[in-house]
Amino acid sequence: MSVYRPRTNDCVITKWMNGDHARNHRNSLRSVSYPNGSAELFSYGLKIAERTVTGSLIIADFTAPADGFHSMTTSCHVNLTKVHAIREGAIIMHPKVWECSPMSDSRPF
Repeated sequence: MSVYRPRTNDCVITKWMNGDHARNHRNSLRSVSYPNGSAELFSYGLKIAERTVTGSLIIADFTAPADGFHSMTTSCHVNLTKVHAIREGAIIMHPKVWECSPMSDSRPF
């Protein structure tokens, strides 16, 4: 199975939670994984979540209620990620805290 095969948004999020590469059919949601087990989740070019080396799931709340709105699509991606990852004990981070943390930095890929 190719890492570049387009997947549903639900599948991309599940792959991110497991530390795997994936992208949706429009490449608007993608998971980028690294050899150390960490992974980053992007909505368009904006990093919206990180899976740490230890497997912790951190999500930036880029939605209107959190005063972090970027776009309707990004809000949908964030909310869907929250639905999936909260069951696994994910941490939801306020966008202003996220932007001040090292989590907001993305690695070159």
